[in-house]
Amino acid sequence: MNSFEIKRRVEYYEADVTGKLALPMILNWAVLASKLQSDALGVGQSTHLARGLGWIILQYEVHITRRPAVNEEITIQTYAAKYNPFFVRRPFAFFDAQGEEIIRVDSIWTMIDINNRRMARLPQDIVDKYQAERVKQIPRMPNPIKILPNDDMISKDYHVRYLDIDANQHVNNSKYFEWMQDVVPTEFLETHEITSINLKYENEIHLGHTIQSQVVLGNQSSKHRIMLGDVVSAEAEFNWRNVTL
Repeated sequence: MNSFEIKRRVEYYEADVTGKLALPMILNWAVLASKLQSDALGVGQSTHLARGLGWIILQYEVHITRRPAVNEEITIQTYAAKYNPFFVRRPFAFFDAQGEEIIRVDSIWTMIDINNRRMARLPQDIVDKYQAERVKQIPRMPNPIKILPNDDMISKDYHVRYLDIDANQHVNNSKYFEWMQDVVPTEFLETHEITSINLKYENEIHLGHTIQSQVVLGNQSSKHRIMLGDVVSAEAEFNWRNVTL
């Protein structure tokens, strides 16, 4: 197992109105840590893009004790834990300056063929660099609770812009989270703090598409769905706690 860590200071432009690390940035920092580890091992983006391959994330589980504030320095540790010919399980842990774990992220990754957009077998010479444990089956994460036809739903449409697209030629992972959070009413966001996220990607979204972000709000939980026409592109379940203003 090859463990890797980076240090990041929360900049003001990475925070939301609360002065804390914005929720999409948690995913961005996790992806950055995995990217820098791949670079350090000599199997970075240029290596797999040269083979017409790209890493994509299928599912995240995020547990948040607290979000760090502007100017806090955070250490992010990660490693590739388990793999089989098609999937990798990768955890991330965020620690504050006192060494306390404040955020934990678990994730499942795969590779796709950039041209035909289909799942590809993981190249053994690339996977070997991470020294992950080879297993027959990657442990699954639970599926998010689904939105039901009779649920009281709030929805909003978004058009996919050029800057929403990443090097894999599809919408960046953190953008889904922005859409899911943005549709939640401001008065709810001002009185609640997310404690956990289960986000599962189902189908890709590309430049020029118009999607609909849907949410069903409960008191301490919410159900989310990103729709491209009649196709589910992503589903998520958030858990919340009340906060005082």
